[in-house]
Amino acid sequence: MGLRTYVLLMAIGTFLAWMAWIVIVMNVNPMEAGFLGFFMFYLTLAVSLVGSLALIGTFFRIIILKRHEVPSREIRIAFRHAVLFAGVAIVSLLLAANGLLRTWHVVALIAVASIVEYLFLQAQQGRG
Repeated sequence: MGLRTYVLLMAIGTFLAWMAWIVIVMNVNPMEAGFLGFFMFYLTLAVSLVGSLALIGTFFRIIILKRHEVPSREIRIAFRHAVLFAGVAIVSLLLAANGLLRTWHVVALIAVASIVEYLFLQAQQGRG
């Protein structure tokens, strides 16, 4: 799959995910939603964030940093960073919704995401 195809498909998927999230926000009553309503809220938000952040990261890495040699590598890195950042954001929102979010939780989540990224970098160095 080429870069243009990836960007087009990712943009369409991200747009649809944001539309699904907006539909849930507008039509689901949190008092009556139950587990499924909250699950769909967080799932669509996570997918939307991953898509948006992956597109922004890909744009940043390829266009601004001018890393054109291997676009698939830059896409993979941007997607991994998007998943990690969205994970931190969603877990932070879940903790905040339950009144459990503290500064040290955010620091711990960022530390875990940093360790995961470090492990990915170590695994890539071992292969390459």
